[in-house]
Amino acid sequence: MEPDIVPDKLENKINYKIILLIVGITVFFQVSLYYIDSEENRNLIIYVVSIINPLVASFASFLVAKRYTSSKTFSRAYYALGFGYVCATLGEIIYVVYVVLELETFPSIVDVFFFGLYPFVLAHLIINIRFFKPKIKSLELLWMALIPLVVVSIYITSSFEGDADLPFYFGVIYVLEPAIVLPLAILGAKTFRGGVIGNAWLVLVLAIITLTIGDVWYSYIEIFDHYDLLHPVNMFWYAGYWIVVYALYKHKEGV
Repeated sequence: MEPDIVPDKLENKINYKIILLIVGITVFFQVSLYYIDSEENRNLIIYVVSIINPLVASFASFLVAKRYTSSKTFSRAYYALGFGYVCATLGEIIYVVYVVLELETFPSIVDVFFFGLYPFVLAHLIINIRFFKPKIKSLELLWMALIPLVVVSIYITSSFEGDADLPFYFGVIYVLEPAIVLPLAILGAKTFRGGVIGNAWLVLVLAIITLTIGDVWYSYIEIFDHYDLLHPVNMFWYAGYWIVVYALYKHKEGV
């Protein structure tokens, strides 16, 4: 059996201007929404953008996976990432359907699809980290366990009001999943710093962290029914998915 091959060309530099451009466009888009008088038109734009973003990220993931045919490890990792963003895309589509039909969106089947995103992202991280870092030190395991414990504990103590209903438990899942992914993403950033995968993977970690912050923030505001389509938390998802696309472009560029 031939060993997995990692192309040397992946050690290309990060163009921070592109990341700043993504952030700038995201802020401009968010501010522009406030100037659209028609709520119907504004919501339609938000729905379309929210569906396109993870859809493009999933397509880019599958494209990179296909180009990694010489490496079973990386091919599996990027197919997993692609399927995760497919779940997010389906979640966005079903969310729109529920809104149009005036059905309750939280908690609902919509959340199940969004929950499906993180197991695939987790699989992507684990496959990559195991390949480059077979053993994890005890101190690393400690802080990796503490991060989700602290994040979930803060969520429970700040949102629990004596009635552990279904929305509360769904909120716990929304916080727990990204809280588990976050320390693995940080570990990945440390593992690949200056390594063979290099900067392209670090940009992907930045994107995962950006999306994770958005999901955790959403969990807090949704439990108190403070979320709406104009909430600034959306900017973390808008920017996060396009940073994913940029990271995957850099992988494609080096394959």
